[in-house]
Amino acid sequence: MKQKIILLLLALCIGLPSVAQHRHEISVAGGYGLSSLQYGPNHSNHKKGYNAQTGLGYNFYITPNWSVKTGAGLGFYSANVSSDETVSYPKSRVGDIDFTYTYAGYKETVSTALLTIPVMVQAETGGQVAFYAALGAKIGIPMNAQYKTFGHLTTSGYHTIYKLPIDDLPYYGFGQYDVDETTDWDLNLSVQLSLEAGVKWRLTDRFNLYVGGYFDYGLTNLNKKPDDIVGTRLITYQPATKPNEYKFFYGGLFNNSKKLYPVAAGITLRLSFGLSSF
Repeated sequence: MKQKIILLLLALCIGLPSVAQHRHEISVAGGYGLSSLQYGPNHSNHKKGYNAQTGLGYNFYITPNWSVKTGAGLGFYSANVSSDETVSYPKSRVGDIDFTYTYAGYKETVSTALLTIPVMVQAETGGQVAFYAALGAKIGIPMNAQYKTFGHLTTSGYHTIYKLPIDDLPYYGFGQYDVDETTDWDLNLSVQLSLEAGVKWRLTDRFNLYVGGYFDYGLTNLNKKPDDIVGTRLITYQPATKPNEYKFFYGGLFNNSKKLYPVAAGITLRLSFGLSSF
C-alpha cells in the first residue's frame, strides 16, 4: 500500500503542468525557532531562548534554477543564563569603604533585535514541487538590546577609617535586596552565516509557497565593550551622603565573556510573487 501511495504522488508531481519561471521574485517571510547568545562562565547554566524572524525578500534569477537573494528583515534573539552557586566577588574600595556582596539565585535574560540584510545564493530544482537551498550571509544592525537581572542580593561593607563593619544600613545600600532590573546595552554590527533549505510549491503561475528550515550562526562578536558597564562585577556601588541616595549599577555574566554571538535555528514560511518570465 505504501509503495502505491508513493508511486501515485510521484505520478501526480510529474503529471502536473509546468509553470513559467520568473526572473524576479518578491517575497514576504516569517520564521520562528530557538536561539542562543553564546556566552557565560563555565559555572553558569545556559538555556536557549526564542528566535523570531520576519521580512521582505527579493530574488534575481540568473537561470531558472539559480538566483541571488537579498532583502531586509527583523530578527529577535534571546537567551537565559543562571547560576546555581552563590555568586560573590572580592571586596572593592569605594571611598573609605570596602564594599562586598553576594548573589543567591542569580539569573539573567539577554535579548536583542537586529535589522537583518541577507546576501545569499539560492539553488532549486524544477517542477511544480521543487526543493531549494540557500546559502550566504546576513548582516545584522542592532536596533535595541537589554538584559534583565534577577536574584537575592546581600551587601556589606567595612569602613577603613573607623574600622567598623557595615551590614545593616539598608538606606545606605547595605543589607538584603530582591533584584529585578532591566538595563540597556550597546552591540556591535553582526555578521552571520545563514543556511535555508526546504520545499517550494508553485501554487499558481506567479505565486509560490516556501516551507523550510533555517540556521544562522554568528561570525562576529556582538559584545561592543565587555567591560563598559561594570567590568567583571555584577554590582557596582555608588555611596550616598543622604539616605536612599545610593545607587547600584547592574552588570551581567556576559561581562565575563569576551565574545557574544547569536545562533538560531527554526522553521520558516515564505510567500513569493514572480515577475517577468524567462
